[in-house]
Amino acid sequence: MKYRGMAAVMAAVMLWSGAAFAETDGAGAAEEKSASFALPINNETGSVPRAEGYTSETNYQDSTIRVNISTGRKADCDYWVADIIIRDASQLRTWAAGAKHDFSSNATEDALTLAKKSKGVLVLNGDFYTDNSRRGFGYIIRQGELCQNNLDEPGKDNSRLADILLIDEDGDFHGLHRAGKGEVPETVGGKRILNAFTFGPILVENGKAVTDFQGADRWMDMAQGTLKQRICIAQAGHLHYKVICCSGPSYGQPGMYLNDFAQVAEAEGVEIAYNLDGGDSTMLYFNGGKVNGGRRNTLRKLHDIIYFASAEGEKR
Repeated sequence: MKYRGMAAVMAAVMLWSGAAFAETDGAGAAEEKSASFALPINNETGSVPRAEGYTSETNYQDSTIRVNISTGRKADCDYWVADIIIRDASQLRTWAAGAKHDFSSNATEDALTLAKKSKGVLVLNGDFYTDNSRRGFGYIIRQGELCQNNLDEPGKDNSRLADILLIDEDGDFHGLHRAGKGEVPETVGGKRILNAFTFGPILVENGKAVTDFQGADRWMDMAQGTLKQRICIAQAGHLHYKVICCSGPSYGQPGMYLNDFAQVAEAEGVEIAYNLDGGDSTMLYFNGGKVNGGRRNTLRKLHDIIYFASAEGEKR
């Protein structure tokens, strides 16, 4: 297994931490225990966002979550950045299509319907691990449950060539390159892994954009040399995240090369950014609609989503 730019956790894992609400709330808010806002680690949704929490078309705030969406442009292509701060790690959640929403089936659902049902303040598509070309491959954990553990030897469309993202119970991100069977830790620094994704590649590590996506230690290249609509999830600090996506051909724009997209993520000041399923799976959902590319819906049906939930209703 090959690694680049690793931090000192198990010599193979990248971990970054920072401040969360204390950054902006001051000492009083920092004294509140995040356990007071913890959501159960299961397939239930979070609290329904407060209508008055939407202070503008691009902002939401309640006592447990803050979201701000901004826009930019690079290489003649529009992009969107959602900045998210949450009170407790349990508010970063995953969900699946199907009656149980528990990743036990290969069901898909209309993306916007799935997003709305999740009650997420901000919702994005996941890694679509049940896609036919990758079905049965990869290391997949969702809401603390191991769904898939099949890290094979390298080959065409083989998950051994993928980057893996681990998210622990503190909400911190850890990236792995080319993990084989038995090489993915069940815990990191004693912290349980709540969600794991097999897609990638890692776009930013240790705060620097990755520039080589064609090396032997990288994922199959994810069309790195082709203009595409793309999306990634990133960590900027402890309980502080960013979701970045760009427009693409479905909306009359060129899309971005993977290198350009990685540079956009680096410029946002994140420590680690992880590429998710792009193209017509790209969805950034906020306040009842899709942000990226306008409200026009050209989305594929999705199997899985990632969302940031309010925990205000859970406050004790």
